[in-house]
Amino acid sequence: MVQLRMHRFFAIGFLFVAFVASAKDRPPNIVIILADDMGYGDARCYNPKSKNPTHNIDRLAREGMRFTDAHAPASFCVPTRYGLLTGRYPHRIKLDWRSRALIEKGRTTIPSALREKGYATAMVGKWHLGFNDGPNYDYSKPLVGGPMDRGFDFYFGMPHSLDIVPYYYISGRKAVMAPTGTVGSRNTEGWSRIQGEFWRGGPIAPNFKHEEVLPRFTMESVKYIEGRKGNEQPFFLYVALSAPHTPWLPTKKFQDKTNNMYGDFVAMVDDTVGQVLSALDRTQLSKNTLVIFTSDNGPVWYNTDTERFGHSATTPLRGMKADAWEAGHRMPFIVRWPGKVKANTISDALICQTDMMATFAALTGRKLADNEGEDSENFLPVLLGQRETARQQLITGTKPTHMAVRQGQLKYIPSLGSGGFSNPRRVQPVPKGPRGQLYNLAEDIGEAKNLWLDEPGLVESFENQIAKQKASGRTRPPMKLFNKLLSESPQITTHRLNAEPNDKRFLYYTVSRDGRTLRGKTAGRLRSLLISDADSTTRHDEKSHFDPGILLRFRLGDHEAQVAICFICNKWALYLNGETVSYTSLADDRAAVLAEVKMMFPKDEIIQGIPEKLQ
Repeated sequence: MVQLRMHRFFAIGFLFVAFVASAKDRPPNIVIILADDMGYGDARCYNPKSKNPTHNIDRLAREGMRFTDAHAPASFCVPTRYGLLTGRYPHRIKLDWRSRALIEKGRTTIPSALREKGYATAMVGKWHLGFNDGPNYDYSKPLVGGPMDRGFDFYFGMPHSLDIVPYYYISGRKAVMAPTGTVGSRNTEGWSRIQGEFWRGGPIAPNFKHEEVLPRFTMESVKYIEGRKGNEQPFFLYVALSAPHTPWLPTKKFQDKTNNMYGDFVAMVDDTVGQVLSALDRTQLSKNTLVIFTSDNGPVWYNTDTERFGHSATTPLRGMKADAWEAGHRMPFIVRWPGKVKANTISDALICQTDMMATFAALTGRKLADNEGEDSENFLPVLLGQRETARQQLITGTKPTHMAVRQGQLKYIPSLGSGGFSNPRRVQPVPKGPRGQLYNLAEDIGEAKNLWLDEPGLVESFENQIAKQKASGRTRPPMKLFNKLLSESPQITTHRLNAEPNDKRFLYYTVSRDGRTLRGKTAGRLRSLLISDADSTTRHDEKSHFDPGILLRFRLGDHEAQVAICFICNKWALYLNGETVSYTSLADDRAAVLAEVKMMFPKDEIIQGIPEKLQ
C-alpha cells in the first residue's frame, strides 16, 4: 500500500514551509501603518480624481497588492484597534476604554503571538485601548494594561486621539512628563465642530505640542527601523498614526499642498509613509519586510465638503466615519512584500483587519487556539496569488441596531439610517415599509437601492446568521472540536460524491454509497497527519473552483468532520459540520493520494481511470 503522505498537502496553507525551510531564510519583518480617519477615496491609487498628493501611498500600491474590499471591524477608532490587534470582533466586548484596559489580560494579540515566534515587537503612536489608570492617576507610576502589557517590547506614543484629554507622551509604561498644565479648546471657523483644528481643552504635559505629534511619531518609527539594521531577529512594527484625525495640523511644509487643510494633512500622512519606506530602503530591509498600509475608519467629510473643495474622501462609497454604510468601514488596504506579493496587483477579495492575526499566524507557522483570533481568517493565499477569494462573511460595527453584515456581495443592516454621523442617522420604519437595509454591492456600491422588501428570505437568513455567531462567540471554526473528531471518531467512512442525482447531500454535493470503513493503522496514520497539519486559520468558499469526488467522514455524537477531495482541480478541503476549515492543493502528492483512494474504491471504474498526473 502506498503511504498516504498528507502532511505535505498543507504546504500552501503554511507559507513558512516555503521560506523557513531553508536555513538561510527567515520570516519577514512586518510593518503595519494605520492611518487615523482616512477615507477610501483620499489616495489617488483608489481615486484618480483625488485632490490629495499621495505619491508614497501610490508607490506602495504599484509595488504591492491593493485591496478594494477590505474592511475595518468597526467604523470608530477604539473598536477597530481592538479587532485589529486581537483578531476578534469588537462587538463582543464593552468599549469602556476610559475606565479600563480593553484588551483582556492574557488575551493573545498580534505582537504576543509574533513574540512567541521570535519577533521583536514595537509600537509607535496612538494606543486608544485604555489603561487601568482611573481618575486622578499618579503619572509617576507605570501605566498598566497598555502596549507593554499586551505583547509589545517597545512603545512610544500617546494614550488616545489627539483631540481627547489628557495630552501627554508615553515611553514604555510611563508618562514622559505628567499632564500638569492646561490647554484651552480649539475650533476652526468655517468647519463643523469636529473638523479643522478641533481639540478639547484640559490637562496637557509641558513637552506636548499638538502640531509636533505626527512628526514625532514619524521620527520614532524611522529611528526604530534604523536601529534594526544588521539585526537578524525579525521585527514587527505597528505605526498607529494620529492623522489625518482631528486636529488637522499640517506643518508649514505641507500647507497649501491642496485647496483645504484636511487634504494638506493627508499629504503629510503620505510623507510619513514615504519616510518609513525610505528607512527600510536605507537599512536594506525592504526586500524582507511585509508592509501594510490601511486606515481605522472613514473620514469626517460631509457632502458639503465635497461640493466646496471638489474632492470626495469616500468615493464611490456612501457615508463617512461612524456609519454602517460602506464609507465608514471599507478601507484602503495595501500590502507590499517584494518577491512574494506580485507588484501592481489588485484584489477584490473580502478581508477584514481582524484577519491579520490569522494571516501572520499562517505566515510564521503558529496555529491559533480556539480562544485566539476567534474572528480572524487567513488571507495569505490571496497575497501569494494562490487563490482569488478569502472570507465570504463579515460583520462590522458595534451598535446592535446598525451592525453591517456581509454575505458575498449582499449587505444587511438591521435598522434604517446611517447609525453614525451622516444624515439621516436613525429612521423609524413606517407601516408596510422596510425595517432595515439590504443592498447588493455588486450592482449598487453606493447603497442607493434598499432590497429589504424584495428579499424577505435573505433578510431572515441574515437574522439567523447574526443570532448564530452571537451564540457561538466566534466565526472561525473551533479546532479543538475538529481535532477531537479526528482523534476519537470510532471509524472513518469513505463516500463517492455526485454519483447519482437523488442521493443525500453534503453541502452542495450529492453523497452516494459507502466505499469502505477505515480502521487500524491506516485510519490511525490518517488521523495523526490531519491533526498535525490542518491549517485551522484558512477558510474559503471553493464552490466556483472545487468539484470533489471523494468524501471522508469522521463522526462523533452529533458532530462530524469531513475531508473532500477533488482530482479534477487537484485540491482538497476540510470541514467541520459542513463549515470550511481549510482548503489547499494536493500538489506533488497527487499520485500517493490517488493510490490510496483507488484502494478504497477498487470496483469504481471512474476512480480507477483517474490519471496519476493532472492533464
